[in-house]
Amino acid sequence: MSETAIEPVETKAGLEAFLRLPWRIYEGNPNWVPPLVADQRKLLDRERNPFFEHARARYFLARRGGEAVGRISAHVDDNHNTFHGERCGFFGFFECIDDPGAAAALFGAAREWIRAQGMDTMRGPFNFTTNDTAGLLVDAFDSPPVIEMTYNPPYYPKLFEGWGLAKAMDLYAYYFDVAKMDHQRLAMLGRRVERKGIRFRNMNYRKFEDDVRLFKEIYNQAWAKNWGFIPMTEQEMEHMARNFKAVVDPDFLIFAFDGDRAVGALWALPDYNLVIKKLNGKMGPLEMVTFLLLKRWIRHARVMTAGVINDYRQRGIEAGLVARVFENGVKKGYTSGELSWVLEDNVMMNRLAEAVGARIYKTYRVYEKKIKD
Repeated sequence: MSETAIEPVETKAGLEAFLRLPWRIYEGNPNWVPPLVADQRKLLDRERNPFFEHARARYFLARRGGEAVGRISAHVDDNHNTFHGERCGFFGFFECIDDPGAAAALFGAAREWIRAQGMDTMRGPFNFTTNDTAGLLVDAFDSPPVIEMTYNPPYYPKLFEGWGLAKAMDLYAYYFDVAKMDHQRLAMLGRRVERKGIRFRNMNYRKFEDDVRLFKEIYNQAWAKNWGFIPMTEQEMEHMARNFKAVVDPDFLIFAFDGDRAVGALWALPDYNLVIKKLNGKMGPLEMVTFLLLKRWIRHARVMTAGVINDYRQRGIEAGLVARVFENGVKKGYTSGELSWVLEDNVMMNRLAEAVGARIYKTYRVYEKKIKD
């Protein structure tokens, strides 16, 4: 067997190999959802992704006999390190054949680049931050991921841990079946908080930009104390809004108000992965027609984020947001959903999920390793 060679991605051909490698890794895997290549290319583009206004990255390919067998990114986010007072570098976009030697070469290349940036810790996988897709699936490999969640083969945790990466934090995904949810309890929770003067409203699509700014303000306040959180910049929020504007459902973006003050928000999305899976990474005219035809049949959703600003926590507002989106989903004919991801140490959200009848069905893990001089 030839040795593993690591090369930085510096050419269009190298980037194409980086983007296309997953099709080799997941060939024949019925649970993998091929990413939209155009979206991935934009995400990695230092000129088009506003993440790179405060971050830097390097991409690596592992080759054997000239054939790509693995990939990884290494990146440093100055905003993260300033916000958390750390010297941490990150890795992501990891894909590899089932070979500890190839994986070790990739992790080693990422470590050396991160160390050269003056960092003392490497952590991941993040593609690129907690505001993007994050975590390694460590169980429940027998079902596909929902929109904007990761998926990987069962042997990946062994490759991570075999190289010496250790758990930093687990992220939970909760499953809920509408037929088994406690509808009366949810309705009661919603009415209880409304009696306290809190009102809820759906997103106003005619004032999309205004509501995006409102969501950013709540998001950056509500999540500020959470592990791994990085405030989104104006440019990042606008970039995300442009990417999702065509697919956002106003009934699934809920705001909570105390008078005129916005104090909480919840954002959910239909599970578009159920359609994206059929597109094989493309989004041309034919794929767009397929997407528009099939998305009407989606009956599964993902609650992507929910938060309440600090002064208004433990008043039941989170439950009110969940009750409102649940009510809207039932009216639209949704039958199930996922709440993800929830930090394992987020006691309030974990208790709420369990209280309304959801159950943990997937676990994603973030790993880290100290970098020695």
